[in-house]
Amino acid sequence: MKTKSPSKTRIVVVGAAGRMGQAIIRSFRNVNGVELVGAVEMTVHKDLGKDVGVLAGVEKTGIILSNDLKTVLSNADVLIDFTFHTAVPINVMLASQMGRAMVIGTTGLDAAESDAVKKGAEKVPIVWAPNMSLGVNLLFAMVKKAAAALGTDYKVEVDETHHVNKKDSPSGTALRLGEKVAEGLGWDFKACMIHDADGAFRKHPEGKIVVRSHREGEVVGDHTVSFGNEAERIEFTHRAWSRESFALGAVRAARWVVSRKPALYDMQDVLGL
Repeated sequence: MKTKSPSKTRIVVVGAAGRMGQAIIRSFRNVNGVELVGAVEMTVHKDLGKDVGVLAGVEKTGIILSNDLKTVLSNADVLIDFTFHTAVPINVMLASQMGRAMVIGTTGLDAAESDAVKKGAEKVPIVWAPNMSLGVNLLFAMVKKAAAALGTDYKVEVDETHHVNKKDSPSGTALRLGEKVAEGLGWDFKACMIHDADGAFRKHPEGKIVVRSHREGEVVGDHTVSFGNEAERIEFTHRAWSRESFALGAVRAARWVVSRKPALYDMQDVLGL
């Protein structure tokens, strides 16, 4: 691993011109101990050569949007990846070859792509989480404890809403919430999860965790986990007002991961949960 800068953690953002990438660029103004040293997009992106601060709607940063990840990563300690799922294995391979830590917030990875991340984590430390929000990661811990306390007498539903352009359904966050509930119950999530995408189920199937997905307007991300029976209903809800909530968590994770040993971590590790 490359020795971390004694003063600031030097970060490259890949997927820098996307919605999350721009939010991360803006977040550098609000986090101490970090420095943006590179911003990367796909080879044919229309905004290559432009200042990423201007693209993100803030002041100039002096960092120009590039398509040369290898060059900009040579001057960095850690890479934050919010790209499309097919690009993640390529970025992981390069980062592991160069000995750079990673933070991955991309969702929708298939089995082969996920295996590539796990293989990369054998060489460099990687934080991989479906949701970087500090609040959502507290929610992960809370629903696991709630499931363990309430047991199987309560029917569990995970309800998520995102903007109409979100490609994966259900969201990675909804799936992780379901996984945490299953852990608390001692269940196999893959065996007990049902995706009720269009709300067709009129009756909750026994022994199942139902995940419902909605796509509406510009919703950043709403997630509710409910535990219900004939006597009561308990709900845990998180609503993200802006992508800055995810961005700040990603930058915090980047600052944390550079001093860790090669392994696969998530935001629960970053927060000490």
